[in-house]
Amino acid sequence: MRFGPFSMVALALAAGAVDALSFLALGQVFTANMSGNLVLLGLALGTGDTSHIIRSGVSLAAFCLGLALGFTVLGRAPPGRDVPSSREPGVPARPLAVLLAELGLLLVVAAGWTARALPGPTLIAASGTAMGLQSAVTRWAGGPGLSTTYVTGTLTSLAGRMVGPRSGVLRPLAVVVSVTAGAVVGAAALRLHAAVAPFAAPVMVAAAIAAWTLSARGPRRPR
Repeated sequence: MRFGPFSMVALALAAGAVDALSFLALGQVFTANMSGNLVLLGLALGTGDTSHIIRSGVSLAAFCLGLALGFTVLGRAPPGRDVPSSREPGVPARPLAVLLAELGLLLVVAAGWTARALPGPTLIAASGTAMGLQSAVTRWAGGPGLSTTYVTGTLTSLAGRMVGPRSGVLRPLAVVVSVTAGAVVGAAALRLHAAVAPFAAPVMVAAAIAAWTLSARGPRRPR
């Protein structure tokens, strides 16, 4: 696990908040959970709902773009250099750049939402790309069994560990609970104060970056 537990939880909270906002305010589309979005796209195709086809299609394409960009950046990291050594405290530059790009896109969404300066498809595209970037970096951090956006896989991993030796249960459980909690926060913020609701996700991502940076700056060990 290359992230600290708090950072992964904060990113899961952000993903839940993003999906709540996109579904409730951007035309019933998911920008983090692509399993749900594919079902919505299929329903739109089956019913001939052109506007929903466009929204779900934009979200899927943007998410794939974020994945491609994220994995391209992460894949270029030289072997053995993606995890900071004990002699060189700090966070690896390429995963940090992916997270900062995600944070920037989420801030664009929040600002465009608040100022009403960006149309819905643009907000969906920026949000979907941000979540694709997050999926790439959490795959780098947690491995194939842990994700903050593909929660079905995380839930499956949790179930497998529960019926097995029950080791490593806390992290996938925390992610599943956090995605749900993030959706609660996003929906409540949208109901109580719609203007600030989109800022919930970037605040959570910023907290994840800050926690990761602080935890990685440990004391230097003697050579």
